[in-house]
Amino acid sequence: MSNKKLFVAFSLFLLLDSKLTCFAQTPSISQIQRSQEVIEKEQALRDRLKQEEKIFINKIVVKGVSSLSEEQVQEIMQPFQKRWLTKKIIAEILELIKKAYEEKGYTLEPVKIAYQIQKKKLIIEIEESKY
Repeated sequence: MSNKKLFVAFSLFLLLDSKLTCFAQTPSISQIQRSQEVIEKEQALRDRLKQEEKIFINKIVVKGVSSLSEEQVQEIMQPFQKRWLTKKIIAEILELIKKAYEEKGYTLEPVKIAYQIQKKKLIIEIEESKY
């Protein structure tokens, strides 16, 4: 093969290769749409993960309280029963119990306040100070 033919063949090869490479790198409209869908689904998942888990609570039971009356305890719990609660709201309930002890004049707060959730029931256990 002559140099001229070799040059033309090589030039055509480079030209075709660049066209094919360019074509291969250009995504189709369906690929772009699919990528956007994947990004949107990922964002929705991230948003859901950022939200706090909510738990529906039918009833709240408080155990171990002897320094507060049943009425005081029920007054605190009433707004939160039969509602969707988050861990943050449950922490607020525990703080309301501590405030009730303070307002009653008890200088010693409960030693321990713990909670657990069983079958849509929030069970708060209080260990009062012995002193």
